Amino acid sequence: MTTELVSEKIIETDHLTKIYQNRQIALNDVTLTIEKGWILGLLGPNGAGKTTFLRLVLGLHRPTAGTVRVFGQPMTPNAAMLRRRIGYIPTNPKFPPGMTPITYLDYIARLFGLPSSIRKPRLASLIRAVDLLRHSGEPIANFSVGMNARLAVAASLINKPDLLIWDEPTHGLDIEARRGMLELIKTLADDKTIILSSHNLSDVDEVCNHAAVLSQGQLIFSDSLQELKGRIRKNHYELDLDGEQKAITKVMTQLKTIGDFKLVNLRGRRLELRLSDDASNTGLLGQLFQMLHDSKVSLISIRSVGQQTEQAFLDLVEKEESRGFIRLYDQSEAA
Repeated sequence: MTTELVSEKIIETDHLTKIYQNRQIALNDVTLTIEKGWILGLLGPNGAGKTTFLRLVLGLHRPTAGTVRVFGQPMTPNAAMLRRRIGYIPTNPKFPPGMTPITYLDYIARLFGLPSSIRKPRLASLIRAVDLLRHSGEPIANFSVGMNARLAVAASLINKPDLLIWDEPTHGLDIEARRGMLELIKTLADDKTIILSSHNLSDVDEVCNHAAVLSQGQLIFSDSLQELKGRIRKNHYELDLDGEQKAITKVMTQLKTIGDFKLVNLRGRRLELRLSDDASNTGLLGQLFQMLHDSKVSLISIRSVGQQTEQAFLDLVEKEESRGFIRLYDQSEAA
């Protein structure tokens, strides 16, 4: 007998809405499911509702309408047992300046009710893991942005959570500190479910396997990261070529006679192409490859211009904003 693998729903929101002071609609009718093992990149422009969504999931705010379930249970401001299973890092975390990493982590562990026999070795292990051992007895007031970020990571892991919710964890970090944070996320992803809210789309591209995109409080995309990339406009390419310059120039001249090539630009042996939005990229690139073959020009490399996740995100938000009035009209007709 075979058994089917049943997915475990970690977070479920149903028509989740938050309106502040009857004036600001921060989140509008968001229905989203996040399953066990996902590393979800939560994306959206400033003011899109990302932080509001995270605070509702954590039970720090009450929804105006709709519901949030975490680990299969309703999340409310009084659901302390659910929050014990969550590790949270807010944007730009702040700590009591007079404390040290040891005293702060010990304090957080006490709040979780951990006995001394558990919390002492655990905080020592975390301080070592986030590379703060040399600074474990120093006042937090003297810490850099990167050191604060590492302490925040340790604090979010002190309760051995099943779910991590990190809001802009690489914000303000230098290149080395950011690299260390991303490597840590990859390690934690082996046995944690993670929500990573980030403006840095290259971070999301590197560590996430799913994405949710908010725009003006509405959820406009939720699926695998690969599916998000699949929505990219595949119309801008760069090709590195090898062959006689005269032959390469001849190919460029031929391409300019084809109407669906909106941009054909040659710099040495690098050819830049932009196709019309509704053109078949496979058909046009097939014509190009045949021309290169006939002209005895070799293709060294071809690549889409721009970072894929970033371009797909920008395309998605742009299309959503452009159809805002159309969507409103469709909804009024349906009503």
